[in-house]
Order: sequence, then C-alpha cells, then structure tokens
Amino acid sequence: MKTRILITAAAILFSVSIASADSKQRTLTFRDSLGRTLTMPMMSEEATDTAPFDTRAEFMRIRANDASRPFDISTMLKPEREEELPFDLDDVLNSIQ
Repeated sequence: MKTRILITAAAILFSVSIASADSKQRTLTFRDSLGRTLTMPMMSEEATDTAPFDTRAEFMRIRANDASRPFDISTMLKPEREEELPFDLDDVLNSIQ
C-alpha cells in the first residue's frame, strides 16, 4: 500500500516538473464548460533597469520628512466658549477675607 502511494506521488511530481518545463513558446489555455478552448501566447516581461536615482536614499528622505512633520490638530478643535459666572466673583472673594 505504501509503495503504491510513493509511486503515485513520484509520478505526480515527475509530471509536474515536465509540465512546468521552460519552452520557447509559452501558452495559456482556458477551457469553459461548453468544451471550447482559448489558447493565448504568453510573453515574459523583462525586468526594467535600475531606477535613475538611489531608491534607498529617496525612501529614507521621504521617511525622515514624514517623521519630522508637525502634526497640528488645532484646526480640528473648536475653542471653548466662556460662560458667565452666576455670581459676582469679586463679592465672593471680598466676603472670604
């Protein structure tokens, strides 16, 4: 029983490695429920050359600017309204002395 499982697993791995082998003409195949097949050629994208600037230095500059930017919340806060006292404060202070 174990040998059957091992042979099946080896066959699956072998077939996957053959199926994913690199060929000059790659195609992508889609099949729908009506049995139609759509085959599209695939082109591999070439990696672009390096950026015209030092990406690490630019990243650090942007990060330093964000870290040192002041965070002002005064525009989000409304100033408190001062309410009048229901009594005369001078009279209260004079009566205490």
